[in-house]
Amino acid sequence: MDIVEFLSERISEDEAVARTLLGDRAVSKSGAWYEQRLLLECEAKKRLIRIVESARQSALAAMVSDTDPELGWIPQSIEWMEQSLYALALPYYDHPDFEQGWLRA
Repeated sequence: MDIVEFLSERISEDEAVARTLLGDRAVSKSGAWYEQRLLLECEAKKRLIRIVESARQSALAAMVSDTDPELGWIPQSIEWMEQSLYALALPYYDHPDFEQGWLRA
């Protein structure tokens, strides 16, 4: 499982829990606020993952298809993008599918 797939699955799980709790009439107003906030955080993470993954794929495509010596920045940029994804995975460190190599960020 790659980091993007892992994050997408965890965020979907978080969203499902938040939606379930929002449907529970026993949840207090502060609890409902928190769950709404969690849903917004999930959406923000999904958007960030799409941006980073799009940039990463573009950089990989440029690196593979071009021999321009000015493209030396691409490997370092790809590393930064991966580090960003690893940082987003940190809250899920105790999940069985979490890879310890993602902690190297």
